[in-house]
Amino acid sequence: MAIITLTSDYGIGSHYIGALKGAIYSKIPGALVIDISHQTAQYNHEQLAYVLSGVYKDFPKGTWHLLAIDTSVHLHKQILVIEHDGHFFIGADNTVFNYLFEITPTKVYRLLLKPADEKELFPEKNIFIDAIAHHIKKGDLKGIAEPAQIKRTVMQHAPFFEANILRGRVIFVDTFDNAHTNISKTLFDKHIGDSPFKIHLWKRSKLDFISTSYQLFRDGDEVAVFNSNGFLEIGMSRGRGAQLMGLSANSKIFIEKLERDDS
Repeated sequence: MAIITLTSDYGIGSHYIGALKGAIYSKIPGALVIDISHQTAQYNHEQLAYVLSGVYKDFPKGTWHLLAIDTSVHLHKQILVIEHDGHFFIGADNTVFNYLFEITPTKVYRLLLKPADEKELFPEKNIFIDAIAHHIKKGDLKGIAEPAQIKRTVMQHAPFFEANILRGRVIFVDTFDNAHTNISKTLFDKHIGDSPFKIHLWKRSKLDFISTSYQLFRDGDEVAVFNSNGFLEIGMSRGRGAQLMGLSANSKIFIEKLERDDS
């Protein structure tokens, strides 16, 4: 049975979701279609990649992941199929894949399928699904794709370390009002390590440690944790953390590395 996940910026209740699913069921009978999220911010490649990166490994290898965001063939030129870690991903070459993978994938293919109309407005429905159907039926992409490279590599606001400060930002705020940042544990360990530090939130510096769980704190306590995806998350134990701490998408996060006092 083919498993296909959908991640988009369509918005809940959008008729595009129904149209996309209808086309999948028509062209790939028996497919199991799973919605990851349709609520990522419009045209926010980083946010969509973050959401998908945290869940795709939970699916069986061989699963197809359809990225329906900013898919204009005319604008982005390439529709890419990427095989990575036993999974298949299809989407426009619009920087979303740069955010999705920590390691640049080596199995990258460019679709040769052409839109029937140069003004094609719904390639995820009219092109992406044909490619997935071909692969599921034939077991390969022969005749419809060729080896390629990811060309769109512009990544804005990537975290960086400078002058003893690790600088990042909030990618999005989830339904529990926890702020998810683009600061990974790998980056934190590299630049901060076991040194003392302060996390500055809009000129506040209240947080000076990272916990392993929200449940270790009293209701209303502010908490910083590395979540299951390996990224810094800031919230409040059983409270509206992001709202009360003034955090929203694109809020700046500064982690200041302090000198160790060994006296």
